[in-house]
Amino acid sequence: MIGITFATVISIGLPLTALLYACCKKRYIPFVLGVLAFVVSQVLIRIPILQYLGEHSTVYSMFSAMQPVLFAIVIGLSAGIFEELARFISMRFFMVQRDWQSGFFFGAGHGGIEAVLFVGSSAVFLLFSSTAIAYSNTYFISGIERFFAMLLHIGLSIIVLQGVVRKRFLYVVLVIIIHGVVDALAGILPLYVPKDSALLVVEVTVAVIALAVFNYSLWIKRKGVLQ
Repeated sequence: MIGITFATVISIGLPLTALLYACCKKRYIPFVLGVLAFVVSQVLIRIPILQYLGEHSTVYSMFSAMQPVLFAIVIGLSAGIFEELARFISMRFFMVQRDWQSGFFFGAGHGGIEAVLFVGSSAVFLLFSSTAIAYSNTYFISGIERFFAMLLHIGLSIIVLQGVVRKRFLYVVLVIIIHGVVDALAGILPLYVPKDSALLVVEVTVAVIALAVFNYSLWIKRKGVLQ
């Protein structure tokens, strides 16, 4: 039960807190744009495409079974391409506020809605279920994963915003690669790491990359690239 409560606090409590703070700072539009960027790119476009291919394409199914490493790389890069292009388009054409704080709240909205949809909603349901205790440990790990995923999305959003402000699309390419690598590693590492430690290795890897990316976003602020 503790693990599910923790996951709920992280996956719903943090995004809601970020939204309230964004409203206080008059940065709710970047937050909402971050939410929309994820929903449109993933929920409405990419995920339905992958589901359709999984159900109707024999080539797709064979590719995933016979070339798991390459498949993980392709799937990872597809996530990077869809999400980061959505991030770029939203910031370039719809986001007027282009300071560091706006990039932060954009990322909080992007990562926050992902946390709500993928972990938070089911965690809330389990809180009122008699089987909650059986999933406590799993959801505790999921809560930690969502925290670092949100941190990663914040860092990536600020890097993309840097590219928009400086008019350098190379930064978008960079975040596509970073995003793709993170997602690909999540699929590749379990193939080579012992099953009992695979999840820990994946989560530590994601956490290290997320902290590195977020630290770089702080460096951007210190250097005055984004005020």
